[in-house]
Amino acid sequence: MKVLGIMGSPRRQSNTEILLDKALEGAGQAGAEVEKVLVSKLKISPCVEDYGCLKAGECSIRDDMQLVYEKLLEADHVILASPIFFYGITAQAKALVDRCQALWVRRYVLKTRGEDKRVRRGIFISVGATRGEKLFDGAVL
Repeated sequence: MKVLGIMGSPRRQSNTEILLDKALEGAGQAGAEVEKVLVSKLKISPCVEDYGCLKAGECSIRDDMQLVYEKLLEADHVILASPIFFYGITAQAKALVDRCQALWVRRYVLKTRGEDKRVRRGIFISVGATRGEKLFDGAVL
């Protein structure tokens, strides 16, 4: 079993990274192969909505997101960790999430899931510093 941890905080050793590391440590102790991706260290451009992904499920932008696509497709489970900045996930994490449109297109528009019938799970870990009642609502959407 492969677990991919995606660290969306731009700060190293942040509360977000500490929690993600604990989750990955637990997965590793349970026998999973774990890997952590530091989004802030990658060059991921935002989606430009050119609909290139509708042709073959491939994003037209060539950057570090290509590496993330491979890791996402290999993973059995994904943990996304991001602090809340202005009631949403960080810009770095949002760019990655938006660029996953190409994977969504493959599965739901082009129906090219192939033989992959794995039941995959995702976890979202988040922290926030204010006490707003709806602090996490934007991230949950």
